[in-house]
Amino acid sequence: MNTRFTRRGLSRGLLLALLAAGPAVAQDVTIPDVEAWSFTGFKSADGQLYYTMRQERNVYDLFHLELYGRDLKKLSTTDVRLGRNGKLLTARAVGDKTVFCFYNGKDGTLLQFNAAGQKTQDIHVPLADVFGSITALEPAGTGGDFYLAYPIDADKKGYSVARYGADFKPKWQKDFAPEKGKYQLRRFAADDAHVYAIDEYSKAGWEVACLDGATGAEKARPALPAAPSEVLPNIARVDKAGRLLLAGPYADKSPRPAVYTEKPDAPPRGGFFSMGLSPEGKQEFLTTTPYTEELGQQLNSRSSVAVFTVRNYPGIKLHEILEKPGGGYQLVGETYKNFGYNDADYERAGGMKSAPAPAANSNSSFGSMGGFGIGNTRSYILDFVVLDLDAQGKVQAIRRIPKPYKLYQNRSVGGGPEDWSQRTMYSYRFLAPGATPRLVYLNWHQNLQYVNSVALTDKRDDLFSRLYLDQPVVPADKDRGELTVREFEHEVAAPNQDLAYDDVLPHAPGKLLYSHYDKAAKTLRLQVLDVPGLK
Repeated sequence: MNTRFTRRGLSRGLLLALLAAGPAVAQDVTIPDVEAWSFTGFKSADGQLYYTMRQERNVYDLFHLELYGRDLKKLSTTDVRLGRNGKLLTARAVGDKTVFCFYNGKDGTLLQFNAAGQKTQDIHVPLADVFGSITALEPAGTGGDFYLAYPIDADKKGYSVARYGADFKPKWQKDFAPEKGKYQLRRFAADDAHVYAIDEYSKAGWEVACLDGATGAEKARPALPAAPSEVLPNIARVDKAGRLLLAGPYADKSPRPAVYTEKPDAPPRGGFFSMGLSPEGKQEFLTTTPYTEELGQQLNSRSSVAVFTVRNYPGIKLHEILEKPGGGYQLVGETYKNFGYNDADYERAGGMKSAPAPAANSNSSFGSMGGFGIGNTRSYILDFVVLDLDAQGKVQAIRRIPKPYKLYQNRSVGGGPEDWSQRTMYSYRFLAPGATPRLVYLNWHQNLQYVNSVALTDKRDDLFSRLYLDQPVVPADKDRGELTVREFEHEVAAPNQDLAYDDVLPHAPGKLLYSHYDKAAKTLRLQVLDVPGLK
């Protein structure tokens, strides 16, 4: 893929306007000598600091944490010695500081940096690396306190939640480890007064530890519903009232009749759910929305431009749940659809068969192994979708935001939408220039990469405020106008994928930071751009 970046897509007037936006702010920075093998991506700690990690050549456990300020100038480099299995777990802005949490191969390390990029705290925490459990860091109010939730090495069957003060000393700590089975920490959400740890108990399914933010006292441990619809929360947020909001897919596990025939156009036995839980663990609402014919038609509805639409019953992978100013919520996600290698719509859209069909009488399961490119290859197509919910989580309206660039993947991804949610080629962020958040994302059209933004309250699909970046990504002979098909034969989140290094990051109200890594030139280019479509 050609990742060369040129200036032809930005007008002279726009460049002058960007450069004049602030004399003390660097609007266009190029960082040279960035080796692909050591570069891990340019990332944001809540827009307060930017950072990247580089590995020292021939030294497997020494990394350099490079910090950049809001003017995109490099502030400092801190050596971080990690074991062979060490990694950066999370980075969050806490007050006017930024806190990084590393796993160093034996336990955890917390590093704190001020706005000038100087390290101010460095402590160890007894966290463990447990498969299936997460480590989460959340600010606690505005006084510099924060929560840290992490798996512990108590036979790798539990986790701990602690509240730290601005002095990096724990105010309280609670360990959770059952006598039988194990807890795996899956999600974590908190504000100053409320803490929710969502874990999966091997003996009883999903549970929620509801804690008091000030003392750590456990208020309740309710279980999430398991039957007949098994929920899989992949979004957890605390709303303004302190309740826990959960959302994600569910699968209908109710028993089938003894004699059952699956109809060709029958909807999947599942859908998505939304749920509200009070600080005392009381279920305030639980709404399940199955994939029905009506929902499928709404998700497939055409917009103001001619775009390819999926047929039958696309699924939804959810990214965010937001509170609406007037009450109710919004779910923001993307639609996906599984395709067989010989699907007619896939071929009409420009997709090519990646493997011959298996023999009709073949009983071999080898043909279903998507990683080998043999048999019934699964592919995906994604559009943004915004679902308006009322205060009880019921769908009031659906808005589909088509993507002129369609993504197909010629490789099977296991685990369904929850696994696929970890893999995305569309880089997007929510920026809040005012009271209304906007969805800002990268996309492609007519061989050119562009940045676009859409207000979640718009009545129509605003697809024409694109800021073109003039970065060719699709060969000219492959372009099909509004509908462009691109195929990927590898997991799209693989670290060696060129497109994984293009990103949009929050910067300031009304502005975004675009980063582009050029492997051939070994350069990282950073640009502060106005949010397109914002008046």
